[in-house]
Amino acid sequence: MNEFYISVTIAYLYSIFLINLRMKLETKQIRFLKILLLVLTIFSVSTFFKYANTLSGWGLYTEILALITLFVFFGATYCNEIKSVYKKISSNKIDTSPRLIDNELAVALIQSVDYLSKRKIGALITVERSIRLTNIIDNALMINADVSKELLTSIFIPSTPLHDGAVIIRDNKILCAKAYFPASDRTDLPMNYGTRHRAAIGISEHSDAFTIVVSEETGRVSVTVDGKMEYNVTKEALNLYLENILKIN
Repeated sequence: MNEFYISVTIAYLYSIFLINLRMKLETKQIRFLKILLLVLTIFSVSTFFKYANTLSGWGLYTEILALITLFVFFGATYCNEIKSVYKKISSNKIDTSPRLIDNELAVALIQSVDYLSKRKIGALITVERSIRLTNIIDNALMINADVSKELLTSIFIPSTPLHDGAVIIRDNKILCAKAYFPASDRTDLPMNYGTRHRAAIGISEHSDAFTIVVSEETGRVSVTVDGKMEYNVTKEALNLYLENILKIN
């Protein structure tokens, strides 16, 4: 058995191991293990080209079949990343015009989130960036009003009919409320992530939107962007996100 078959066999076993344990691992562990799988796959491909010239007939066909199977395992392991890239490319209309968030909106967001967090009122607030969320907005309740602390906090009061779902902000206005996002189907998320957290990650996998989550269980604030979540952010950290990602002018 040459180096190719040894490397492919190891990659097979490692892929199966990683897929089976994916639900029990934290995100950072998953990324580290996936990097190892990538290294194994690259090594297998390199050994294939190294020995391909020395083979012919069934020997070459066997190696090609083994390599194809390896890529199937590789795709299964990286399915979430592949789906995320595909959705961003195919299912959204990209508007390349620059979008700036003004200081008044930033202040309203920070004050609203602080108010909701202290009272453990669950909330989901998304600021649209370059990718339009048209399909989701079409099924939400249109508001088209200026952003204010009073309006934002009143929307998420549990006794109001609008509290369920997300608020979407476009061009410094509350465009709609009661918007429902596709929840992330990732299996490596921590158990303490609730419905709002999974929805926030889901919309960040479909677009470049920036989302703020307030947990109704703990009052903790989290943010998502580009498929990643930072859990339990401080008021100061949220302000930095607004400055760096949303480009306060």
